[in-house]
Amino acid sequence: MKKKNSLILKLRKFTKFSILLCKKALKKNKWDIKKSIEYLRKKINSKLKNNNYKINNGIVISKINRNKNIGVIIKINVNSDFIINNIYFKNFIKKIIKISFKSNINNIKDLLKNSIVKNEILDKNLMFKETIIISNFYKIKCDYINFYNHHNYKFSSIVGLKINYKNIYNLNYKFINYISKKISIYIITNNFIINNKKNLIKLNKYFFSKDFFINNKKIFYKFNYNHKKFLYIFENNIKIKYFKYYLVS
Repeated sequence: MKKKNSLILKLRKFTKFSILLCKKALKKNKWDIKKSIEYLRKKINSKLKNNNYKINNGIVISKINRNKNIGVIIKINVNSDFIINNIYFKNFIKKIIKISFKSNINNIKDLLKNSIVKNEILDKNLMFKETIIISNFYKIKCDYINFYNHHNYKFSSIVGLKINYKNIYNLNYKFINYISKKISIYIITNNFIINNKKNLIKLNKYFFSKDFFINNKKIFYKFNYNHKKFLYIFENNIKIKYFKYYLVS
C-alpha cells in the first residue's frame, strides 16, 4: 500500500493533477509510472485539441550563447498569459533554448522533431492544462550576435554581424555590443519584420554611415572614434548579415 501511495504522490508531483486522477491513471496502467504519464499526456492533449480557446497569447524571447556566436529567437503561444510567470514555464523555455544550442537544430522543423522537445511540450500541456505551441523559431550562427527582449516579452529581435577579423584593428567589443544592441532595437521600432536583401542594405547603409555617427556623437566620442576612423573600421569590415524580429499576435 505504501508503495502505491508513493507512486500516486510521485505522479501527482510530476503532472500537478489531482490524487484521484493520478490513482485512476496508475490503476489503469498497472501502477506503471511511465505508462501512466503517457496515458495522461494523450488524455489531456485530446481534450486540448478539441477546445476552442484562442492561442494569441504567449511570449517571444531571444538568447545567445556565451561566445556570442550562436543565437536563437523563439515564439511560444499559449491559451492565456496566466502561466507565463510560472517558474515551471520559465524553466521549460530555458530547457528548450539549451537543447537548441547543443543539438543540431537549425529551424522550427528540427526543433519540433526533437523527442525531448516533444515530450517537454506534452508534459507542460499536461501540467498547465493549456495548449502550448512553439509557433516560430530561428537560429543564427555568426561572428557576433546580439538581441533585444522587450520587458514583457511581447516582442523581440536578434541580429548577427559578419566581422572581417583579418583587416580590422583597434576592435572595441563594447562598442560593437552597443552598435548591435542599437540595431536590434531599430529593427523593432522601424518594423523590419522581413529579412531580405533590401532590408539588409537599408540597415547597413544607415548604421555604417555619417548620419548614424552624427545621431550618436556622444557615444562615438566616449569610445574615441571620429567619423573617418569609424567608417574605415566598420563600414568595410563589419556588416549586418542576419536579423529576425517576432512579436506576439
